[in-house]
Amino acid sequence: MDVWQIGLIVLIIAGLGLIVFGALWDRARNRRRAAQMLAPPPRRIPQFRPDAPPPHYLSDLQARRPRDDTSSTALTPELRETIGREITGDQAVTIRTGYASRDFITDPASGWAVLDQPAVLVCADSVDSIRELLTVLEQLIMTKTPLVVVAPGLAPEVLATLEVNQIRRTMSLLAVTPAVADLAACAAACGAVIMERADRQSGYLVPDQLGHCRRWVSTAKASHLISSAELQHTA
Repeated sequence: MDVWQIGLIVLIIAGLGLIVFGALWDRARNRRRAAQMLAPPPRRIPQFRPDAPPPHYLSDLQARRPRDDTSSTALTPELRETIGREITGDQAVTIRTGYASRDFITDPASGWAVLDQPAVLVCADSVDSIRELLTVLEQLIMTKTPLVVVAPGLAPEVLATLEVNQIRRTMSLLAVTPAVADLAACAAACGAVIMERADRQSGYLVPDQLGHCRRWVSTAKASHLISSAELQHTA
């Protein structure tokens, strides 16, 4: 074989090697670029030391566990007997829907969810986002006023948020999901204005639009609004 033929073979092999190397290097570089583009941007957390322990997050099970430092909400036998008479008395208005979840029960012995002097938000349609409730929640949490949310339906994440806040005693909350036909009776019984979704989403809410009653009692199948004689006469 001539020398020039050997040189040509060497050149061809070297060229093929360079082509393969270039292809592999370019492929690796493209992969790195793609990973950088898809990765979240770096964020520096102010006042967070690199050697600080990681933050502690509550699991769903932990979030649904009552706080150890909260007092019991169980009723005394005397008060339980009094409420039993009230929910069948003349000052009670009954709605054919109970609490939306057992997590709202405040008296385990009776299975009742009882809120005294609550504000009542009556919604014309389903609540699809907790954002719709932020305005009223922010207003009432400062005054520690209990809240009953009455709506034809609640999105799962909305119901879960209300449940956890009730369990953790962040607020005294109760959710009831009656039929649309019962909303007017509920609003009339507590003096509430039925709120449309557009108003809830915009944050438009004045205190006069919330209803009020002396006591709200929900069981698994029914809810009872116990009003004072003055409110009932006005209604």
